[in-house]
Amino acid sequence: MRKARMVINPIPWTRGGWSQLHEAINMLDDAGIQLDVSFTKITEAMTQSVRHAVEQGYDLVIAGGGDGTVSEVAAGLVGTGIPLGILPVGTFNNIAHSLHLPFDLPMAARNIAQGKTCDIDVGSANGVYFFEAVGVGLDASLFPIGEEIKGGHYERLLEGAVRFLRYRKMEITLLIDGNELRLESPMVVIANGPYYGAGFTIAPQADMTDGVFDVITFECTRTEVARHFALAAQHREHQEPCLSRLQGTEIEVLSLVPLPAHADGKPLGTGRVAIRVLPRALRVIVP
Repeated sequence: MRKARMVINPIPWTRGGWSQLHEAINMLDDAGIQLDVSFTKITEAMTQSVRHAVEQGYDLVIAGGGDGTVSEVAAGLVGTGIPLGILPVGTFNNIAHSLHLPFDLPMAARNIAQGKTCDIDVGSANGVYFFEAVGVGLDASLFPIGEEIKGGHYERLLEGAVRFLRYRKMEITLLIDGNELRLESPMVVIANGPYYGAGFTIAPQADMTDGVFDVITFECTRTEVARHFALAAQHREHQEPCLSRLQGTEIEVLSLVPLPAHADGKPLGTGRVAIRVLPRALRVIVP
C-alpha cells in the first residue's frame, strides 16, 4: 500500500467535479493507494500542511483543484523527491496543460495510480517559488483585477480597461545570465512553461524540464498587446511580431520607475526582481 495525502480546494469542485470525485478516490484505493483527504482553501497553511505530510512519511501528495491549489501544494514538495499527483478541476489548469495531463478525473486518477514520474524545473523569484511564470509591469498591474473578474466580480471590468488604457511603456533593464538588455516595454514575462494567467499561451516553446526560462519581451503598442492576449487565450498559440524570446537561468529585472511584479499571481512588490531556475526540483506524475 502507498500512503497518500490528498489536498482538495473545495471551491473549484463546486463547478462540476464533485460527481466524479468519489469515482476517482475509489480508483486510487483499488490501485493500493491509502488516502488521507483534507479540504482546505488556498493559503500558505496549505504549503505547511504538505510539508508536514512529507515529515510524516507519505509516499505521494495529490492536489485536487486549479493552478493556485497545485502551486501551493507543489511549493511544499520542492526538493523532497515526493511525487505530486494532480486532479485538475480549475478554470484554466495551466500546469496540467503544460504537463499534458488528462482532464477527465477518473483518467487523471488512473494516471496517478500508474505512477510514472518526471522531474520538472521550479522557479524562484525573490525567494518565492513559481511554476508558471513571473510577470513584471502591465500584467502584474492587471492580474489582481483579472482574478476578481474570474470570481464573478464583473464590475471590475471597467477599472481593468481604464488601467490598461493608461499604462505606458517603461524603460526596463534585464540581466540575463549577466548579459544586460535595455528596452522600452509595458511588460516582461519570465516563463517556466507555455501557459500562465487566464490560459494564455505566453511561451509556446517553453519546456518545464530544460533547465532554462523563456524570457518574453513586449516592445509593443497597447493594441498589439491586447491583440496578442485576445488571440492567445484558452491555450491557443499566437505570437505578435513585436514579441521577442530569449532564454536564461538567472534573470534580474530592474527599472527606475517602480513596476509591480507577480509570481504565479503572488505579488512581489515593485522593486528589483531576482529570478533563478531550480533544475528538476519537483517530481510530478505524468502520463
